[in-house]
Amino acid sequence: MKKYSISIILILISILSVILFFYKLNSSPPFLNADEATNAYDAYSILKTSKDQYGNFLPFRFQSFGDYKLPLLTYLAVPWIKFFGLNELSIRLVNLPFVFLFPIIIYLLVKEFFNNKIIAIIASFLSAFSPGLQLLGRHAHEGYMTVFFLTLTFYFLIKFIKEKKTIHYLLFIIFYLSMLFGYHPSRLWAGFIILFLIYFISKKKLNLIYFIGVIIITLFFIYTDIKYSPTRIQNLLFFKTSGFSSKLYELKIESPLPFIHNFLSLSIKEVINNYLIYFSPEFLVLRGDDNIRFGFPGVSPITPVEYFFIFVGLYFLFKNKEKWRYLILAMILFSPLSGSLSWAKQSLTRTVFIFIPLIATISYGFFHFLYKKNYFYLLIIIFSYLIFLFYSWEFYLFHYPKKALVVRSWQAGYKELANYIKENYNNFDKFYITKKNGQPYIFLLFYLQYPPEKFQKQAKTTNPDEYGFTQINEFDKFYFNVWPIKEKNRYVVIGYPDDFDLSKEKNLKEIKIGTEKIFLIKEVK
Repeated sequence: MKKYSISIILILISILSVILFFYKLNSSPPFLNADEATNAYDAYSILKTSKDQYGNFLPFRFQSFGDYKLPLLTYLAVPWIKFFGLNELSIRLVNLPFVFLFPIIIYLLVKEFFNNKIIAIIASFLSAFSPGLQLLGRHAHEGYMTVFFLTLTFYFLIKFIKEKKTIHYLLFIIFYLSMLFGYHPSRLWAGFIILFLIYFISKKKLNLIYFIGVIIITLFFIYTDIKYSPTRIQNLLFFKTSGFSSKLYELKIESPLPFIHNFLSLSIKEVINNYLIYFSPEFLVLRGDDNIRFGFPGVSPITPVEYFFIFVGLYFLFKNKEKWRYLILAMILFSPLSGSLSWAKQSLTRTVFIFIPLIATISYGFFHFLYKKNYFYLLIIIFSYLIFLFYSWEFYLFHYPKKALVVRSWQAGYKELANYIKENYNNFDKFYITKKNGQPYIFLLFYLQYPPEKFQKQAKTTNPDEYGFTQINEFDKFYFNVWPIKEKNRYVVIGYPDDFDLSKEKNLKEIKIGTEKIFLIKEVK
């Protein structure tokens, strides 16, 4: 294929990917979640004051909800909020450049793997429409752009190993640094890349000086980790939860051989079980993430056709003794590690990079399985893939946002609540708001476009809970920690339906999403 033909095909695929990104972006995902709101408000605060919402000057970690988010997405959001304002669209546009460029980057990486343009184009197409990869791009989530930078990191690392050009090494370093400051699982990938480099140094294919450069970058990142001490990372580990401790205690008291049930044996069992889930049809084909915001039965991360071609691809990779087969296999096997160490089972966000080596493998299998085969078989495979892909996207775009579980999972109603507060702010002295579902304060900051310089003087957080999160109990007229209320008059109580005794309370106002009652409002004047 001629070079200009390849370029046209890739641009067309990228444009189609962007069209899919924009289609129903305002309705699926149906609402803004707290993480998106805090990233947006921190970017807004940086834009207005050069400080985050807590008054920290240009930080390397954003304190957020006590989870100390890595900073890259927030800083990249600043120009979008500068030009489009503080709103839902501007924060989600952060991923737009990555959505456009991802098919091109996948093409380049797969071409480096196999030196085959057709396989690379197949991979580019699969990546552009892969629900497992692209659904995350529709959120303002750090995982998507981090996978983008990690893919570029591997691409330029392989180019450097092949050609030993300084420009490739410098670009590798830039994207390696970007990946590190993108999302927390990047720490594990840094270890993978360091081991990868050590292997090539041991084979005398790389000079030690290049390894030292990577170590310096990594040590700088570690320094920022030590400086900010993000407790959230530790709280993500499955053995840090009360559930793990309770399970271990229960096994000991129930068994006649309590000594076989200990921290080590149970930990190994949990990690192995969690790890294997990520290769199962349940995760890859049926539903993806356990978190409803990132997965749902009917939304398949990959199609059953692609799942079949994973095994076909692996067979041909090793049958044909492809040069990078062990690296691709190592990528696949390493990707679930972050998710398997977390208490959140089946986490797409922590393991989303798995789709990069899987797409490369599937494309390779597809090409070699159908090479010189009858066109009839080719059409059957393509038609089956497109049918499964269509139904997955159709469910996500039209059915998923209407599900009651989805509406509540996406922390619905805060935009409407903010509108109510705007209209009634001067009529009441205090607003008491339930904090059962997420972090209500950040939605008020976001939707009210509360002045950051004003909030910075009021922001006081609680101590971290068992999951490493902190809360804001009050600011301005808003109180999130007092229930029930003991006031005489001029206050508002805002809660969920189960917060009120509906047999006694009368004349409650409602905030509804569709037919779902989200908030009930009690006004006392």
